[in-house]
Formats: sequence, C-alpha cells, structure tokens
Amino acid sequence: MPVDASGPLSRPLRRRGFLQAAGAGLLATALPATAVHAQSLAAAGFGPEPPLMHGYSGPQIKAWRPETDRHARYLRSRVPLAARIAPFEPTQARRGLDPRPRLAVLANDYVQPAWETEGYPYGPVAEAYALRFWQYPDVYASWHGLPLDGRHTEPVPPYGLLNLPNPGYTDAAHRNGVLSLGCWFWPRPENFADIVERTPQGTFPLADQLIAMAQHFGFDGYFVNQEATITAAQARLLLEMLGYLARTAPPGFHLQWYDSLTVDGRISYQNEFNQVNSPWIVNGGQRVNSSVFLNYWWNSAKIQASATHARSLGLDPFEVVYAGSEIGMYRFAQPYDPRAIFPDGGAPRTSWAFLGSEMVWYTVDGDKSTLARQAPAYARERQLWSGPAEDPSRTGRTRQPDSGRPLDPAGWDGTAHHIVEKSAIGRLPFVTRFCTGTGERFFVDGVQAGDRPWFDIGVQDLLPTWQWWIRDGAGAPSTAIRADYDHTVAYDGGNSLRLSGALGPSASAVVRLFKTRLPLTASSTASLVHRGSTGSAVLRLGLVFEDAPADTVWLNSGAVGAGWSRWTGDLGAWAGRTVAAVHVSLLAGGSGAPGIALHLGELRIADAGPDPAPGCPTGFAVERAVRAGDAASVYLTWDFVPDQVARYDLFRRTSGGRRWLGRTYDGAYCVSPLDRAGDGATTVLELEAVSVTGRRSCSATTELTW
Repeated sequence: MPVDASGPLSRPLRRRGFLQAAGAGLLATALPATAVHAQSLAAAGFGPEPPLMHGYSGPQIKAWRPETDRHARYLRSRVPLAARIAPFEPTQARRGLDPRPRLAVLANDYVQPAWETEGYPYGPVAEAYALRFWQYPDVYASWHGLPLDGRHTEPVPPYGLLNLPNPGYTDAAHRNGVLSLGCWFWPRPENFADIVERTPQGTFPLADQLIAMAQHFGFDGYFVNQEATITAAQARLLLEMLGYLARTAPPGFHLQWYDSLTVDGRISYQNEFNQVNSPWIVNGGQRVNSSVFLNYWWNSAKIQASATHARSLGLDPFEVVYAGSEIGMYRFAQPYDPRAIFPDGGAPRTSWAFLGSEMVWYTVDGDKSTLARQAPAYARERQLWSGPAEDPSRTGRTRQPDSGRPLDPAGWDGTAHHIVEKSAIGRLPFVTRFCTGTGERFFVDGVQAGDRPWFDIGVQDLLPTWQWWIRDGAGAPSTAIRADYDHTVAYDGGNSLRLSGALGPSASAVVRLFKTRLPLTASSTASLVHRGSTGSAVLRLGLVFEDAPADTVWLNSGAVGAGWSRWTGDLGAWAGRTVAAVHVSLLAGGSGAPGIALHLGELRIADAGPDPAPGCPTGFAVERAVRAGDAASVYLTWDFVPDQVARYDLFRRTSGGRRWLGRTYDGAYCVSPLDRAGDGATTVLELEAVSVTGRRSCSATTELTW
C-alpha cells in the first residue's frame, strides 16, 4: 500500500518497505527452531517450539497439504460464522443512522512482543492486544505478512505471498458474525508466472489451494494486495484466476481487492471506483472479486462518483465499495475526511475501510505487561470506536482534525458516528461471562484455577454492544457510575464487568449493555451472577422489547454479597415477545449509595428445561511433546464433538487439586509451556467438555511421561 508523502511515516508504514524488500529463498522442509529463537521463546514465557504462524510462498501454497504442514492441526478456527440480527433503529446508540454502510478492517491481529515476525494463537503472557469492538466491522483481514516456516530468526527473513488470519481472531470474529480474511501480498521474491499457472483443463492450481486452505483453517476468503507491476499477460491471467476462484469457492467466500493494479499490469491508484479498476470486480458480466478497498486519497467528488459508477454496473455501492482510511498513519487526524463518505445532512455514499486500527495499542508508550498498564491503550480503543467521549451515543468531533495532534481524539468523530452497531445475539440461550480474551489469572465457576498470565482472543465472550452508554434516571449522560473490565476477579475466564462509583439519594444509573433479538417462551428465564458492594442501591436487570422500544421492564436482581451468587428471574410473563436490548441499572435508596463496587460475572437468558452435561471426551492423548529441560510444549488431541459443546478446558492434576492450562473450541491444543513443577516421571492432564450454560462433562485423562 502506498505511503502518502503528505503525512508522517508511522511504524506500520515503515514496515511496508521491510516486507517488500524481504529476501529470496524458499523453504523445502520445516526447520527446527534455532537456539536464539528458543531463548526468545523462553524469555516470553513460551515452552520450546509452540505452534507458530508463518507465511506461505507460491510453490508452498500449490504443494500444501494439512498432513505436511507441521502446525496445521493446531492453527485452525472451528467456530462457525454467526448470523447477525437485523438492524433495529429504536435501540441504536445514534438514532436515524443508516445501517447500509459496512466496515472492513485491515489490521494486525495480535500486537505482542516480537509481533513483526511471529504470530501465536494464544500464549502465556498478558501483553497482547485483543480487539474488543467486533460490533462495528463486517470484515476483518489480517495484514502484516509472516516469514516462511523456519525462517523467522534470519536477519531479513523471506516473507510469504500469503499469511493466514490468526485463528484466535477468526474465532472471535465468527462469534460476532464478522468475516475473517487471509492476506495476499505482492511483491515477493518469486516468479509471478508460477502464481497464475493455468492448466490445459482451464483450472488454476493455486486458486484451488487457496480454497482448500481457507476451508481447513476455517476462514472466509482473502484480501488481495497486488502492489507491484507485472506483465499485461500475467495481469490477464490473474484476472481470470480470481474469476475462477470466485466461481469455484463455496457460498459466502469473500475476496477483497485493493485499488492498485490495472488490468494491463501497471500500478495506478485510482482513489475511486471507476472504469479502470471495476473490471477487477465485474468483468464481462462475471464477478471477479467481492469488493474493492479504495486507496486513501479520495475526496467528496470521488466518493460520489464511486457510488454512481457502482450503480451503473448494477452493483450495490455499500456491498462493493469500501473507501479506505489510514488509521495507522493519520490516527485521529484524518486528512481525507470520512464525512466525504458520510456527508452531514445527507445519505451515506459507500462503505468504509480501515488500515491499522491496532494503532490504539502501539501508540501507547511504556510497559504494557500487565492489564492495569494497558488501560490507556484500551481507553484509546474506545475513542477510536465509540468516539472522543468514549460513549457511542455521544459521538462527533469537538474540533477539526489537527495533523500536529494526531492522537488527540477531539478531531475524530468515532467509528460509531458513521457505522451502526451490530449484534449476533439472536437466539437462546444467550450467555456471556464478559471475558475479553486476556488475563493475569483464570477462574472457573468463581474459583481461581490458573495463576499465570495468558492471551487467547479465541475464548473471548460476546462483549457489550455499547462501551459505554450510561445514563441517569432522566436519560442524561452520567459519570456517577463507571463501567469497565476488571481482570483481578472473574466468575469464568480472566475478568468480570465492574460497575463502580456512587449515587446520590434516590438516584439511578442505567448501563446499556447488549443489542439482541431474543424471542421469549413460557419457560424463558434470566440470570445474573454477581458479587461486591452496591451500598443501598438495588441492582436491576432491564429488558427492552421490540414491540415497545421506548420502555424498559425492570427486574430486581437480588441481594449482592461478598461472594459470587446467582439470581434467576422468570420471564414467562413475556412469552411471545422479543427482547431487543438488555440493560442493568443501579437504583439508590433515600440515603444514597456511596462506595459501589459491583462485579458482574455472568449474564444469561435461556429457556428452562433439560440442560444435560456434554458427554465425556474421547480420544484424549499426547500427540507429541517438545522438551527443553523441565519444560515442554505438549501437543494434545481428542475427538472434537461440536454438538452440545461450547468449549473444552484443559487442566493438570497437582497434589493440591488441579490447575487450568487452556481453553479451546477444537480437538487439538498445545500447552506451552508445561513445567514439570515437581512431578515425578509423569504429569496427569485432564480434559473437560463444557456446554453453553456451563455444564461440565466428566474428565478424560492422559499422561505425559518426562
């Protein structure tokens, strides 16, 4: 992607030159980790040779088989793509906002130590950025490139033509109804003629493999960043290959084309959708790519012309045209104003796209090794998505963007100012424990079960739709109560949702949490798991119904005490009605409520009735273990049974009970590191299947022999 000379060269853009200049050389066989790499893994807390993501060259793609890709079994996403509920304007944070524009986000997935060359789906540190705002993107593409397998530690490692999306990010994206894409990047030190090879039968071997890899690894398509000149003949073959890919891929497969290459093989950024680049979307009446990510140097006239050109081809501009903003470069001071896409007082024109939204993490300097020290990064994340007030119902800039102050959010409207929040909460049971996907310890059923830091966005729960939309009893913005994630205590996972503050006499605060479409039955119930102090305030659960969206039905949610307790309320009186939003509130008594410090550990809306525990897992075994002294990376497999199972939890048996090791929705997991920790000749490992509502199976066991 081109560097706009009118702006400063940010960290991600400096990396572009590095990626493009990566040296030549193809990997014939998997190479062992070097001693230097082993030392860096140990310093980061990993065991030896954990599952490591890598890039793939063109020849490697064409020869790819899951049986010969050494970590292919351990880098899959198995979470199905959730369906999103229909837009419902009465519960939007911004009333009247048009729901047609979509958002594509092209970004690094995890930003963690050594993120320039390494990628892990999960690991034993808390210092890893985990996106908390899936309600706004429709498409998430992993953009950063990765070295070829076994080449990570070379001074200038060769990068692959292709990098796959991190499976943890795909899990989280799919759980929220977001498409997850891998990334194609050219130039690379290969022969492009091999990439676009066509057989005498008219097939394209590389295209067939791209489909096979996406199906195995569980993602939804590719972002195609073809950004170097090729011959006109090669460009024609690429056009034909992408059309072949679109025809032969399964339904829902998404190809997003970057506005760079012309059909005769030249690089020419159009900065609009026009007759030069539209053949990459539809050519001769056939679809080639699903959408186009426009280069960044557009204006109001170009955006309007893009929408007009799309319609002239019989295309929906919101489905096809995504106008790009360089978030990583310009941050909150965008010189190409998004209001050209979303004109004040007028209808939106196209969809929108981001490059580099992970800037919220790396632009915060200093130590981020603990969740407390990461707070400024997540505040900046709320500013990016919810607007400068960190409230999606109060978006909009308070001054014009200032290129001299790119990290001042006052010049930024907020993503929520233009893009309607979306939700995948459309059927019962709905259960969330508010887990963000990182932590410094791990809790199971309210009891600490793990004492080491960890990251794994793949186990992230459905998080609140609005972060944070808080009002007083009269409907005015309130700062009396603050909402945030608390990683010191949890009911399940690594954190709870904490509400803190103080209320005056008879005052109240409403925290709007989830956009939903949940049809209730005569057996439906709601429950909250909570602990802490509310003073004299009453905790209430609020339901907004689709047929009366201006009203909220409040249910008192029971006494809150020092330990975790569960309140359950019967919703049968509202059978046949549909819950469109879920809130909580605190209502103070006549003397006020100082010192509120309430933790919500679980929110559940479900139908009562049979709730069986999953069957005991079968086939649990150690596939292999890589040892280094008294530590190992242990590769475990079992029979994956997706029905009735929401996740699998792994533990080690100790003399004092057991310790949590990991969680996944899959039939394979690598524990890295597993320390011998005083065990004798063997370490006993346990596996449990867990249902959506938290019912646990009996434990399957296996042993690692040291």
